[in-house]
Amino acid sequence: MLAASLTLRVQPHKKAEVLSAVDALAGRMRLTAGCARVRILVDADDANMLVVDSEWADQAAAEGFFESRTFRIFRGIRILLRDRPLIVLDEVQNRMTRLLSD
Repeated sequence: MLAASLTLRVQPHKKAEVLSAVDALAGRMRLTAGCARVRILVDADDANMLVVDSEWADQAAAEGFFESRTFRIFRGIRILLRDRPLIVLDEVQNRMTRLLSD
């Protein structure tokens, strides 16, 4: 499995516009073969920092999406951001899931 994190620092007055574009992107990601999960997160310390967290079957699926026409169009939001977007890809070898006890 591959975990991909797309970090965006938004201009405060453009946040609603960016959230709309990010929500549309997440919807397209969910429909892409190999995409297992997508979440949009807001940083607790910086409300203008968004992270699109996604999980992919493999590196080829993730890179295929990030090189796609859909993602190239999304990159047009760059003018609404403070900094250049950052993508981090992490290969996950093992995952353990536990319920917390009371």
